[in-house]
Amino acid sequence: MRLSIGVLAKAFNLSDEALRYYEKKGFLHPRREGSGGYRVFEKADIQRIANIKRLQNQDFSLDEILSVYSGAGEADLTGLYQQKVERVRREIAYRQRMLAHLEETVALLERLPGSLNQPERVGLDTVYLLEYPSIDAMWARITKEPLLKHLFQHLPLTSFTTIVPKAAAAGDLSQVRKGILLRRQDARVLEVDVSQMRAIDARQAVSCLFRVENGLFDVRGPLSLALNYLESQGLTLSDDLFTIQLVNFIDGSDRPVHYSRLLAPIAAQPAS
Repeated sequence: MRLSIGVLAKAFNLSDEALRYYEKKGFLHPRREGSGGYRVFEKADIQRIANIKRLQNQDFSLDEILSVYSGAGEADLTGLYQQKVERVRREIAYRQRMLAHLEETVALLERLPGSLNQPERVGLDTVYLLEYPSIDAMWARITKEPLLKHLFQHLPLTSFTTIVPKAAAAGDLSQVRKGILLRRQDARVLEVDVSQMRAIDARQAVSCLFRVENGLFDVRGPLSLALNYLESQGLTLSDDLFTIQLVNFIDGSDRPVHYSRLLAPIAAQPAS
């Protein structure tokens, strides 16, 4: 059985150029026929392309595939496949965390508008923060701090945050800070060295969902709601408060809108 380059390209949904590149890399060895030197492929070439496609679908690069066809032994193959297994596991873990964030956002949006500005008890997790005096200060560090850059590249597993010190409970907003945040489970997936970050235990917290339009964020509104709720429930702040961004969009009136949560970590309540 002999096939032209055009037929073979269509069969595997490849371009003629891709097949020529495979030939250049040494994967294929077509015969040349006729005065025009037309490429003719046979069964061995068909099987080779099928194997290349299979390996590509398993996340092998062309260089790795070339090593498979350049005298690799079983030990070499075992090592390559083990690398792919670990990479796929990491990707699955990453996608599972992304799914969890999406499901959480959907659940919050489905409860609108009834849950807006309504403080409630929640169980979150330990969160880790990189803190800066201002947004400008954070941007000034983006090219100088590899961890900060890494966190920026993984939104929305990470989130921009506003940190409100416990002193705000007494009305002092002068020390409000900006930063970027991630949760314990996301830190594991992203393999982040959290020793460089500040930890806040938010396994018990009060959450207040709020809406910001046109970028006009005034923390005093949700802060007042959260603090009033704490007082009414006899709860005590255990650490600084912080925000987590959930979703950003442009509404029907061409206004930029985003929804965020203000989290107030609370001290564990003694057993009754």
